[in-house]
Amino acid sequence: MGYWTDGHKEIGVFGLGRSGRAAAALLRQRGFSVTGLDISDVPECPDCNRVVTGDDMRGCLEGLDGFVISPGIDPASPLPSAARELGVPVIGEIELAFRNTDIPVLAITGSNGKTTTAEWLGYTLSKAGLNVSVAGNTGYPFCRAIIENPDADFISLEVSSYQLQTIETFRPLAAAILNITPDHLQRHGNIEGYINAKARIFMNQHDNDLLILNRDDPGSIPLAGRTSGLEWYFGIGESLETGAFSTGNSIYYSDSGSGKFVIDVRDISLSGLHNLSNALAVVCLAGKAGLQPEQMVEGLESFPGVPHRIECIRNYLGVSYVNDSKSTNPDSLKVALKSIREPIVLIAGGMAKETDYSQLRSLIEDRVKALILIGDASDMLERCWSGTAPIFAEVTLHDAVKRALDQSAAGDLVLLSPGCASFDQYSSFEERGEHFRKLVEDLS
Repeated sequence: MGYWTDGHKEIGVFGLGRSGRAAAALLRQRGFSVTGLDISDVPECPDCNRVVTGDDMRGCLEGLDGFVISPGIDPASPLPSAARELGVPVIGEIELAFRNTDIPVLAITGSNGKTTTAEWLGYTLSKAGLNVSVAGNTGYPFCRAIIENPDADFISLEVSSYQLQTIETFRPLAAAILNITPDHLQRHGNIEGYINAKARIFMNQHDNDLLILNRDDPGSIPLAGRTSGLEWYFGIGESLETGAFSTGNSIYYSDSGSGKFVIDVRDISLSGLHNLSNALAVVCLAGKAGLQPEQMVEGLESFPGVPHRIECIRNYLGVSYVNDSKSTNPDSLKVALKSIREPIVLIAGGMAKETDYSQLRSLIEDRVKALILIGDASDMLERCWSGTAPIFAEVTLHDAVKRALDQSAAGDLVLLSPGCASFDQYSSFEERGEHFRKLVEDLS
């Protein structure tokens, strides 16, 4: 039995959100005693033996045998650093789960498209008759998945750069990196730090493990040739010897140098070039899981999409309302704008990322009828996008939806695609998206 699997130790779990509580539940199931730590005064953790908050947290470190931190906790922050100085091993929830399961992992990371691809993969494998858990950064923690479905055939696992910072032995059977664009630079320091964090997804791979890269993505080029395992690609427009590709209106899968037809591009369930790229990644991962091309078809053609990602909520007075709250950086906003043909009334803003939003000026000028800005980033976004479209600044999402109703006409589309994190006004992009959904459903 390993250090993190055999119980009879006192383990601290820092950060008692969804991931932290799931880690505590798995530790308790495995026989550990769990000390929960959180900056909140009244955190909930039913599986913790005790909970320590505030100034008392540092004092309890000396009695711990291990320390698990949630993704939102910077591993270089004071408390994890103090634990390491005391000789206490520090890992994250992803690493803890991996050490406590033998289920093969199909892992997905990237700047954009992770959740859609992870969910689409899980759906496709399930339609082919496999028992699959979709977990990780999707909002369903890896630890919770192996507690609730310990006999799964595969885990389709979305992993973020934050989660990858705290892995040690994590080794997916296949790892897909969808794309790399600047994101989370406040945590990683610069684009090189961000790329290196993403590269950790394949750092433990062996000869027959698979890395899948996007041939069409310039940001992924620095990762080519760095795995110790196999390397496949996916791409649009040209054939590939190994991986998945589309030419004309056809998607092909190749694991031996000859492409096998999978499906007509027009038959996949989600539209847009970004979703064609996601579908190609799904084909590669499903192939590594053992599916034949004909077994992939049902999942590719019937997947309904994921909440909060270019999700149509309703049509009201001839105006479509679309929830893209999962857009938390300018590149995901760019994807949304490019995928919509109707005149757009755009609601954007929140907590800005450390990146250049002015890159979207020409696209906004071309696609957006009116701009409604909310949150901490409003002033900065107004400076970046001044002159592209009429701009309105509102304090709350409630006021933004009212303004959008006034600025739209039949045939328009109101798009919530913030391009920013939610944490200035909401606890998560899900909460922001659900609030938008309620506001739109209440229109009358």
